Amino acid sequence: MFSTNFQPYLKIMLKTQREKSIINDIWGSMSIMILKRFVKRRQNDMKYFRIAICVLCALSICLYAIFFIREKSQDKTVPVITIDEEIIDVSIKVTDEELLKGVTASDAKDGDISSKIMIESISKFVEHGVSIVTYSVCDNDNHATSATRKIRYTDYTEPVFVIEESLVFPLGQKVNIQSCVGAWDCIDGDISDRVIITATDYNTNEVGAFNVSLMATNSKGDTIYMEVPVYIKDVSFSAPKIDLSDHLVYSKVGQEVDLVSYVRSAVDKYEQPVNVLIDTNLDINKPGTYEAHYETQDADGRRGYAIMTIIVEE
Repeated sequence: MFSTNFQPYLKIMLKTQREKSIINDIWGSMSIMILKRFVKRRQNDMKYFRIAICVLCALSICLYAIFFIREKSQDKTVPVITIDEEIIDVSIKVTDEELLKGVTASDAKDGDISSKIMIESISKFVEHGVSIVTYSVCDNDNHATSATRKIRYTDYTEPVFVIEESLVFPLGQKVNIQSCVGAWDCIDGDISDRVIITATDYNTNEVGAFNVSLMATNSKGDTIYMEVPVYIKDVSFSAPKIDLSDHLVYSKVGQEVDLVSYVRSAVDKYEQPVNVLIDTNLDINKPGTYEAHYETQDADGRRGYAIMTIIVEE
């Protein structure tokens, strides 16, 4: 038999057990509900996932079909350029219209596309006076092709040097050869900025004749060379001055050269005219490089000098 003092505790324990049972029932019910909702949500997610996969597959099939049809219908042939002559003779002043004569282009889909032909480039000389022209054309599907032919410049002449000042310098004076020489080209015009002094052997502190080597190249790759004389003279700044119209003259074999006609003026320090003597080794019947030496003297015995170079060509 239980003691009467224990009965209250027994009642409390029984009450606590009933509450625990109720709580367990509630947690069990809630767990089942949560689990059911989770399962249902997963089922819905899988359903949407399967729908998305089906949509993507359908889109992929449609895109592939469109791409396949487009590839089948697209023109894959390239245009053809036809040139009637492999080489043509032209002037150095040739125009694009003249270069396009005899050049046509056709395409299997677009037909005649000659109006779309462009001159892509004109090369440097591949041989003397001959360049290669590259033509290109593009059809409506952006298929491009190109073709080439040679052009021969019938009136081309190689560049020539120009000497703008006499290459006679006073002893001990600073010498600037670059400012005295230039070059001209029938295609590029003035190419003085392309003149290169490749070698010098002069000494400004020594009287004598020295050589300077020059080189110049035009846009076609044609390079010319020349060796010109430089003279260092013991002259004073008050010596008479000889002014020549040209300091470098080109002539043909057998052609007379009037050396006197190149003297523009010869004056002393008082601007009074003085006589000029000319000494030359020129032989007009033989190709080569020659010199004409101009010399004058004033009343006080001071001498003035000028030099002209003559190139006789065949």
